[in-house]
Amino acid sequence: MAGGGGAEAQATSADRHKKKRGKGLKIGVHIDMTPMVDVIMLLLTFFMLTTTLATPQVMQINLPKGDEKDKVKVDMGNVLFIRVSDQGNIYFSLGKSDGTEQAPEFVEFTDMKNRLEALYAANENLLLLLKFSRGMKYNLMVDILDEINRAAIEKRYTFLPMEETDREIVRLAGG
Repeated sequence: MAGGGGAEAQATSADRHKKKRGKGLKIGVHIDMTPMVDVIMLLLTFFMLTTTLATPQVMQINLPKGDEKDKVKVDMGNVLFIRVSDQGNIYFSLGKSDGTEQAPEFVEFTDMKNRLEALYAANENLLLLLKFSRGMKYNLMVDILDEINRAAIEKRYTFLPMEETDREIVRLAGG
């Protein structure tokens, strides 16, 4: 029996191999791409939304065209000239009613806010004329505008180009 049983065992094992070969079925791997497409779309949406919402901040300054009708008559006694040199030195100069101005005075950047508030307390109709040298650093101009906005004064100022006479005034003042 042992010999016959062994032959049967061999026959059944050979039959098994024949059955496997006979089927001819190959099991393929199927990967469902739907979840991956969903993840890609979510990532794409996320990056699109975050990049469009993070726009750079730009300071918008509206300048007049300079027509004759745009000119405004101002009493020079209510004017404070703020001139900034190439080196970043700040000079304050109060205007006089006769059209001239006082001698320029050097002002430290750290003291600028307090000085503006004191000058505004003396004259509430104060108008600031800002004249920046083209050779100065741009971030200093932004810092000066921030100090003006922090000061407890009415924000009335305008930009004027730094002309040759202004450069001479700054040079004589030591700037």
